[in-house]
Amino acid sequence: MLCFCVKALPVKGPETLRLIQNVPFYPQEVYQCGPASLAGVLNFWGVAATPEGIGEEIYSRSAKGTLNIDMVFYAQRKGLKATQYSGNLGDIRKNVDSGSPLIVLVDYGFWVYQQNHFMVILGYNEEGILANSGRDQHQFIPLRSFLKTWGRTKFWTLLITPK
Repeated sequence: MLCFCVKALPVKGPETLRLIQNVPFYPQEVYQCGPASLAGVLNFWGVAATPEGIGEEIYSRSAKGTLNIDMVFYAQRKGLKATQYSGNLGDIRKNVDSGSPLIVLVDYGFWVYQQNHFMVILGYNEEGILANSGRDQHQFIPLRSFLKTWGRTKFWTLLITPK
């Protein structure tokens, strides 16, 4: 899975920002957005994991990335509840407000060319969302851009929580 970054924009004001504090950030290596995202959320819930260790178990060389279902199964094997579903903006707000970071899959490709990328959603305001994505911690993504790229994956979302 290939990845590129959206330019980080300033967030309007702290009074309008909803943010989950202390979500660990792991800058991703090439094609390692899945393991990096998963490591951040697992460590947030107190399960020690590294992107390298996760990648050794679930990275697919033939796919040049990580399969969605392998991320779900990996979190479950670590004793966490992991549910994948088609999310929405209200769901992001509800989970951020309750302190649960989400992993989402976006597609930065065009036409029939896919460029899938996993990221951790940890905040939002009226103008966009805040994510740990690629090599950028707390990256602000304008709402319109985010919804367009997320929609291309049918709003794929992974919620991981303690059992």
